[in-house]
Amino acid sequence: MIRKYLPRILIFLGIVIMGTAVYLEISTEYYQKKLVEEYDRYISNLQKAEEAAQPSDEPHSEINTDTDEKPQEAVEVNPVEKYLEGKELSGIVEIPSLGVKAAILEGIDDRALKYTVGHYPGTADPGEKGNCVLLGHRNYVYGHYFRKLNELKTGDQVILRKGKDIFTYTVTESFVVEPEEVWVLEPAKDTILTMITCTPVPAYTHRLVVRGAIME
Repeated sequence: MIRKYLPRILIFLGIVIMGTAVYLEISTEYYQKKLVEEYDRYISNLQKAEEAAQPSDEPHSEINTDTDEKPQEAVEVNPVEKYLEGKELSGIVEIPSLGVKAAILEGIDDRALKYTVGHYPGTADPGEKGNCVLLGHRNYVYGHYFRKLNELKTGDQVILRKGKDIFTYTVTESFVVEPEEVWVLEPAKDTILTMITCTPVPAYTHRLVVRGAIME
């Protein structure tokens, strides 16, 4: 009896698995796009608030007291509260040669890495002197922003945006280490970027490390 329906059961399970994978892929792209959009809107509001606060040398026009309209205040947008349960959004990472543009969250737990790239706690912030460490997934289901990290070459650029500041790093080296080799997280005297993901696909037994130095 079971043998009779086994092919149908296997086909059904295959459809479920494929459907789940497609759903995770689409939902990840959706959340990531929303996070980037919200972050861009947040920075835009900050800039508008600063511009509005700066004194102007131009003569002020007469205030129209016949209208109830008031200047709109810049609203601080917290994109993380809306999508990722209050986690702190650190900025944006862009890798032009790979077509990557992703939000960076503080932390490296599963929730953060599912939708974004994670900033390793305690390491330098983007643009700060020291070792800024970012971790990302490389799978084909969700959180795949470091999927093609192995394709980066010496001289390629990685751009980190934090607030209104933009920092550009140039790739200097890439190598593979064991998961236990945590020395790659150690502080540095210079301003460097360390990006880490699992390798090889799909065994994920080691860690691929790509490093870059900030451009002056």
